[in-house]
Order: sequence, then structure tokens, then C-alpha cells
Amino acid sequence: MNAIELQTAFFKKIKDQLPSHIALVDIVAEQLNISNDSAYRRIRAEKHLSFDEIQVLAAHFKISLDSFLHLQNDGVVFWGHNIDRNSFDFESYLQGIASQLEYFVDADEKQMFYFNKDIPIFHHFMFPELATFKCYFWSRYDLNYQQFNKGQFLINDFIDIFNNTGKRISDLYLQIPSTEIWNLDCINTTIRQIDYYRESHVFKSQQDIETVYQCLEKLVDHIELQVEYGYKFPYNKPGKTEKVKYNVYINEFFLGDNTIMAQVNGKRMVFINHNVINYMMTNNNAFTDYTFETLKILLKKSTLISEISERDRQMFFNNLRQRIHERRKLIQR
Repeated sequence: MNAIELQTAFFKKIKDQLPSHIALVDIVAEQLNISNDSAYRRIRAEKHLSFDEIQVLAAHFKISLDSFLHLQNDGVVFWGHNIDRNSFDFESYLQGIASQLEYFVDADEKQMFYFNKDIPIFHHFMFPELATFKCYFWSRYDLNYQQFNKGQFLINDFIDIFNNTGKRISDLYLQIPSTEIWNLDCINTTIRQIDYYRESHVFKSQQDIETVYQCLEKLVDHIELQVEYGYKFPYNKPGKTEKVKYNVYINEFFLGDNTIMAQVNGKRMVFINHNVINYMMTNNNAFTDYTFETLKILLKKSTLISEISERDRQMFFNNLRQRIHERRKLIQR
């Protein structure tokens, strides 16, 4: 391609990523700090983009120039930022999740695939007390967040943002068709976290321990009900929402790594979880295609339990509940 064709293709790639309600000219003008007329001239390739402008646009829209120009190398470009342990707060972290989900929801076509190592994070926010505990644990134990390194955990000290931004995350997730691969071990991390805080007396309230376990069991019950119906809905409200497809597979031998792949308006992107709750993203075609092919292989070797396979579905969720019941007995002695 010549320079004009490359510039035209570059802006087409940007436009393909935009939600339908956002105009290409407006976002280009905003990012380059130029007028709409100047943005139009660049979009129509009447004026060449400078290297500085290409850098700004590629960084903002997360476009790998190596991939775009079909340069052959072994590198894969990821975007993301590591959480600052000194300034981390729940609200900012949750807002980041919500913003990404809003991008998916706004797309005309969307689908999310989740390779579960743990219960997918989005489910927790339907039960604010459980989400509060999980985020506190990550902040204190895994991130070594200084504010929480001493003292005890009390749900009421942190519940407000999970009743607000957390609910927003839950509501957005319910609007995205999803496929998840589960394993019986997906629940183990949460159970071990509760046990650790119980045994080390980090819980300030005995009732909070019971509340977190109750929420975990309610979550398992709710996921099972959604799987039975084959679509997503708010807790205890199966008839109060649009029927957004929800496919769940179980695999007895494969334990995922919390990788998320999203297909948005025909484009794929992959989110890799790392260092507890940090994540990075790539839309590199070779990487996303490889991930998608891996997904298809795993699905063939897994059992679909959404809407069908009642026996397998009941056995799976009964096993999860049994693990919760066994641990709850310890706090009732």
C-alpha cells in the first residue's frame, strides 16, 4: 500500500474500534488537539499524519504498528499499567473495570470468553459483601496495600462503593453474552482466603464470616440457575431482563488462568491477568487467533451444561456447595 492507502486503512482500524455513538472525527480532533476540519483532512488522507500524531493515536487506540504494517517479528504488544501500591483504591480499580465493560456493551456485536482459574471476577459484584471481602483480601495480602496491613476487616467499612460502582459492573456484565469454562477447583481460592482470614483473626466480626460464606453459596446457586436457563439475569429475577446468552462448560482436567477473550464487532482482544489483579490487553491478530483456536480445542474437550446435561450440571454445583458446607461447619462449632 502507498502512504495514502496506509493512512486510510489506519483510520478505518480506529473507526472499527469505536462504539456506534462516537464519531471518528470528534475523537481524532480531541486526541490530536486539532479542529474537526483538520481532523477531516487527515481522515480523508488530504493531509499526512506526522509521526507524533501516529504515536498519539496508536497509543490511545492500542494499535500495534508492527501488526498493522504486517512486520514479521516474534514480539506481541500488550497494553496495561501496574497498580500503584501506594495510591491504589477500590473506586479507581472498579471504575476501570466498568469502563472496559461499557465499551463491550456499546458494541453492536459482542461475546466474552473466560478461561476460569477462579470464579470470574464479574460474578462477585452481584453480592457486594462478597466483592468487598475479595477486594480487601487482594489489597491487603497480595498487593501489600499499606492502608490495610494492620487492623481487622469489617464489611461495613467498605461496602458503599460495592453497592454503587460494583453494582454497575454487575449490571454491565449481565448485558454481555458469555462463554465460561469451569473446573471444580474454581471455588478453592475463595474458600482458602476466607479460612486464612478466619484463622488469623482478620475478620472483626464473626457474623461477617458467615455473611461471606452465605454470599458465596448464593452466588453458586445463582450461577447454577443461570446455567439451567442458558441466559444471564440479576439475582432472583430470571424474567426481569433481556435474555443474554450464557454458556458454561465444565472440564475435569483443565484449570484455566483467568484469561479473557472478547470479540467486539468482528475484532478480537485478549486480557491476561497477572500479579493478582493487574491485567494487560492485546489485539495482536496472531495472539488472539491462537487464543481462539485454543479455546475451540478446550470447548471440544469440555462438557456443555447450559440448558442441557442436567445430571452433570447438578453434580457439579452440588460438589461446589458441599465444599462450602464443609468449611462453614468450622465456624459453627
